[in-house]
Amino acid sequence: MATATGTQMAMAPREEDLQELEEFHRDMQERVDKARADGRIYMMQEYVRILALISPEIDRIQRRFKRESLAAFRKEHKDLKAQARAAQADANA
Repeated sequence: MATATGTQMAMAPREEDLQELEEFHRDMQERVDKARADGRIYMMQEYVRILALISPEIDRIQRRFKRESLAAFRKEHKDLKAQARAAQADANA
């Protein structure tokens, strides 16, 4: 299993990063609505373009966090099973 280097860890998104991106996404959605209401077609187009960049990144980070959580649960389960086997072996010895 590969381990993360210092650079990879520094670049890994944190929960705060995801929250900030989600806030930025909401802000862009509000700007799209305002530009549409004001008839500012060009700015609406630019805001939609930015939304198109942000949305998949938010999804990617959310999926990563879910994978990491699941991996942590699996590791914890594996460790608990190993402890139970060791306790059973000690009891039988």
